[in-house]
Amino acid sequence: MLTTLLMLAGCTVIKGLLVGNSKQTVADADALLKAGDLVAATAKYDEALAKAPADVDLAIGASYGHMLMGEGTKADGILAASEPAAQTRLGEIKLRRALLAMREGDLDKVKEYALASGMPAGKLLAAEADLADGDRDAAKALLEEVKDTPGDLGATATAYLQLMADPNALVGGLSEAQALWALGQRKIAVRSVEDLVRAYADTRDDGSEQLLLWAGRAAAVGETEISTNLLDAISVSPAGQAWRVQATRAINACASGDGATCTKILDTIKPIAPADGYLDARATAAMLLAPKDGATAKALLDGYSGDAVARALAESGDSAGAMNVAADPVFKKQLGG
Repeated sequence: MLTTLLMLAGCTVIKGLLVGNSKQTVADADALLKAGDLVAATAKYDEALAKAPADVDLAIGASYGHMLMGEGTKADGILAASEPAAQTRLGEIKLRRALLAMREGDLDKVKEYALASGMPAGKLLAAEADLADGDRDAAKALLEEVKDTPGDLGATATAYLQLMADPNALVGGLSEAQALWALGQRKIAVRSVEDLVRAYADTRDDGSEQLLLWAGRAAAVGETEISTNLLDAISVSPAGQAWRVQATRAINACASGDGATCTKILDTIKPIAPADGYLDARATAAMLLAPKDGATAKALLDGYSGDAVARALAESGDSAGAMNVAADPVFKKQLGG
């Protein structure tokens, strides 16, 4: 959704799409990234920014690098320092600061910076923060302003407004749970959603899809009882999604420490599941099982590769195996470190 789109915009910056005076720095940083050296790439941005502190593109690249390294305060400080020179790009800087605040879980700053951006995406983000705070009136006003924006942004705003307008208060409350999820408050969102999504399912044609969506989300954050309850409420699986229902049950079993049941279910559904969805389910299950049964978690991943698999292997304690299957060079280098 919105957050994903905005973070992808950040990725393109540090991957080498800057222009103008920053071009050589970007080329150098991109080469370092391809070699898996995020620290050196970020240092390259820092060095260039020190020489050209008014270059907004360099500030964005340096900030994004520090964010990826988990240095949120430093990343925000770089953006804040770039504001006086940002001119017509001040809205972009404010929006990026809102995203950093979201990563830190500071919803007050999310709203402050998102509104200050003056951008439609900022208004949507601020509306989500209002919903998370339970202020539907403020959220509605902002959503009305952006609902006609072309593309996913306007569609997201419209979807929120439709939920809020439902005569059933429980269905309306699903908008708040969705906003919490979008803002990264995932455990809170899942723990509030069971009655809300059941009420939605009672009156909507896509009720089973919503039950399955939230069951999967609950499973992914280890809320197995909520996930199981939502799965049990599905009378007929959504078309073509019977494998996802069973995959979610497998993930719940792994999250509960029952690796044998988890493995059996996953092996059973392999012939009917799409390859990418199946791999994601297997990696998620292994990630949740790893703290309880590292050996079985590793066995679940035998013969599979990719960054999701690598993360699960690292969680199970197999850093060497994780390095062998990781695709992203930065992640691979971090594993080696």
